[in-house]
Amino acid sequence: MASLCAEKVAFGATVVISEELFERHTAFSPGMVGRQLAEQLDRYARTESLGYYPALSFLQQQCSCGDGLMGKLDQLTWFATSLVHEEVRTRLRPLFASLQVQSIQALVYSMPPLLPGQPNALDRLAEHLTPNRVRFSLLLTLFRKAAARGSLEDYVKGVSQRHLKATFDSIQITNVEILDQSGVICRKW
Repeated sequence: MASLCAEKVAFGATVVISEELFERHTAFSPGMVGRQLAEQLDRYARTESLGYYPALSFLQQQCSCGDGLMGKLDQLTWFATSLVHEEVRTRLRPLFASLQVQSIQALVYSMPPLLPGQPNALDRLAEHLTPNRVRFSLLLTLFRKAAARGSLEDYVKGVSQRHLKATFDSIQITNVEILDQSGVICRKW
């Protein structure tokens, strides 16, 4: 009879929340807020002759974003990160012996990965600043038979995608790492 062993897995993914979910639960369109922020950030970068788009926090410090735009952004990102936290917890927790949320971050606050002179820069900036994308990382523990065949990484990827796809428009798994009992990476996907 095969014995059970505990496997620890570090898991990371980025999800996109549908516009429909925002419409049901918030008063603002994330696409409209992202477009308005992109226009302001683009205008600032071009006025100051910057060769890059700064992070949103820089824009907040340098100029006032009128019409309560930052307040709308804060409400939308709060909703997005709260939704991701709750959905990940309720949909994935029953599948694993334990699930710990390590981090959740709205990507809108990260540095835009593009430059003002690139083709379609304003459209791509608006996409980046739309607060519908959230990155999260988890620490999972699961039990499986010591003699079990098959890739643990593939199992974690497949079961996670299958249980989260009903809620999110897209799921991009960014990492799956098998950890030893002390938390050191044994295998990386």
